[in-house]
Amino acid sequence: MADLVDALAVSAPHRQRLDFLLAAHDLTAVLRVNRLLNGSRCETSAEHSWHLALAALTLGPEVAPGVDLGRVLAMLIVHDLPEVYAGDVPIHDEQARLAIAAVEEEAAVRLFGKLPAEQGNQLLALWHEFEAARTDEARFARAIDRIQPLLLHWASDGAAWAERRVTVEQERRIMSAVDTFWPALAPTAAALIDDAHRRGLLPASAGADAGQAGPH
Repeated sequence: MADLVDALAVSAPHRQRLDFLLAAHDLTAVLRVNRLLNGSRCETSAEHSWHLALAALTLGPEVAPGVDLGRVLAMLIVHDLPEVYAGDVPIHDEQARLAIAAVEEEAAVRLFGKLPAEQGNQLLALWHEFEAARTDEARFARAIDRIQPLLLHWASDGAAWAERRVTVEQERRIMSAVDTFWPALAPTAAALIDDAHRRGLLPASAGADAGQAGPH
């Protein structure tokens, strides 16, 4: 693909940007644990990023009126791009999430390095801001990133939970990050988890019968 871009009669910086866009498009092939609501297949990381941006745009005015939504949206668009090279690690696999941090850093540097230096450094800094979660925009983005899979699992049959034998207490612990990042969204996370537990999608223990959760 790079050879095709190199042959274009456009400026070198423009070729770099086109090369980056083609590489980034591979995010459409990275599959996640989340299922589409119709259960037909797994969600891709590109679809996930789009849905996060839409969630921030929709929920932001109510729960985060003081944040710069433009910056939040930019973070959510780029936050998973390193998965083009690093792949996706499910949030419930906490040890793997820790282990892949260095791999994702290398992947981010490689991918954003395709852009002209100034622009690439800007996007890399935005990605680092998201990861560090020190600004309001990053914390709100991180909360949205955490609650979106919960919403999908709750709205479907909880198959991803069942496959990993996730219990209600495990989900509460993982989703406690929502309260840490953006407390205004914590009641939503709690309501979704409690209702999923009531419906049998999140059992009290790994050995509990989750049969009423629907086909897995």
